[in-house]
Order: sequence, then structure tokens, then C-alpha cells
Amino acid sequence: MDLNQLYFDHQILLMHAADAISEPARRKHLAAAGTIGDQIFDLLSSKRADASLSWLPWTDRS
Repeated sequence: MDLNQLYFDHQILLMHAADAISEPARRKHLAAAGTIGDQIFDLLSSKRADASLSWLPWTDRS
């Protein structure tokens, strides 16, 4: 799994959510970003990367 690609995809989905013209579309993009956020967290945690300490799983974000 390519971490840079995950970061890229995550940011693109967040931009799409910000530009969404409807609430359902915004939620769809945010949900997809959340899935990728979980993958990023899992990958960083599995590598015991220091960055994982600051990357909260999507479900833990307020």
C-alpha cells in the first residue's frame, strides 16, 4: 500500500466534500475519506510510525 497515494486520495475526497453541492454528496465523500483515513492510521500504526500518534482514526475525530 502506497502511503503517498492514500494521503493524496484522502485530500482529494476532502476537497470534493468541501465542493459538494448537496449534503448527501458531501457525506458520501466524507465517508470515503474516513475509510481512507482508517487505512492510513492502520498502516502507520503497523509500522509503529511516530506520525500515527497524531493521526486519529476517522471515528475518533470530533
